[in-house]
Amino acid sequence: MRFFCSGLSLIKKIMAKKDTNEVLSDLHAGLAGALSDLLVSGEASTADLNVIRQFLKDNQITAQPVEDTPFGDLARSLPDIENVIELKKRSA
Repeated sequence: MRFFCSGLSLIKKIMAKKDTNEVLSDLHAGLAGALSDLLVSGEASTADLNVIRQFLKDNQITAQPVEDTPFGDLARSLPDIENVIELKKRSA
């Protein structure tokens, strides 16, 4: 709780110098960067992965599986996936 309270006072100080949209944009970018770093580090827990998944979902970030990519390989490994979706050809 102490961290949260000190974080609020820091945000108030920042907001005094910036407009709200800029502050929110900075917070969003910072969170995206921190989540990306955590994922790339390979040390993300299951809970961390769930936060990352929800962040992407909340921001309407979607992806389609493409041949010869890790996501395409995952889609191919699922049972009967060929009957559900058609993989796009990887563009050069």
